[in-house]
Amino acid sequence: MSTRKYTAALLLLTCCLFSCEKVIDVELNPADQQYVIEGQITNQKKGALVVISQTTDFENPGIYPGVSGAIVTISDSQGNVYPLKETQQGFYQDSLLLGKPGMTYRLHVTLNGSEYTATSVMPDGVKMDSLFVKPDGSNLSNRVRYLANVIYTDPASKINFYRFVQFKNGVKEKTIFIRNDERTDGNQVTAPLRYPADDDNDILPGDKINVEMQCINQAGYQYWYSLDRGALGDGSAASPANPVSNMQGGALGYFSAHTSETREVTAP
Repeated sequence: MSTRKYTAALLLLTCCLFSCEKVIDVELNPADQQYVIEGQITNQKKGALVVISQTTDFENPGIYPGVSGAIVTISDSQGNVYPLKETQQGFYQDSLLLGKPGMTYRLHVTLNGSEYTATSVMPDGVKMDSLFVKPDGSNLSNRVRYLANVIYTDPASKINFYRFVQFKNGVKEKTIFIRNDERTDGNQVTAPLRYPADDDNDILPGDKINVEMQCINQAGYQYWYSLDRGALGDGSAASPANPVSNMQGGALGYFSAHTSETREVTAP
């Protein structure tokens, strides 16, 4: 269906909503499938991981099949090349490769005759000073909400970007937690990991909370920021575009070289 015909069908549907209760079926053409490449290398063991999947059409939401058969390598600025092996469908990994701060890494994926590349520089790590859980302090729906809080000291006179990944009893929190140091340069920071008020995954006393603190570069920050803002950057209600990506070759996704540190705490 052309764009003009699709628009006309939507206008007809809108008019009928105000005039009668007739049901109109709108035929949607299947969307062009694209590869999604999500890659990372960290300074921790098992930190070199690339996951390749494929987008699906409107009729199959939430189904992202893993893609096998890719040739995946990560190389560094010293000329070393590391092949990643497929450990399960769509997952490519090197469990021994450790990233180093200051090093530039390049991801190269060959798949079905096409090539996809991305480059990322691993920033210096910033230590997580402590992790604790305390009440939010706000009164929402007459219930007490508990939040994980991360304390760290931001290096002075240096641009830094951070991402935090939270797990409750082994289950990952879907909220995207990112920060920069635009207003906290050189300060000790207490960062509450604030999730939406309607989240049904509240932290309860006795819960095991794990938080991974990632020091990411600007490209990684822009990716997560655009994804968090509906890929628009302003949170408007317009149709979202794809998130900002450093991936070249036509694939969606990102490649991030970042440091990683994880701590665990039990909610009081």
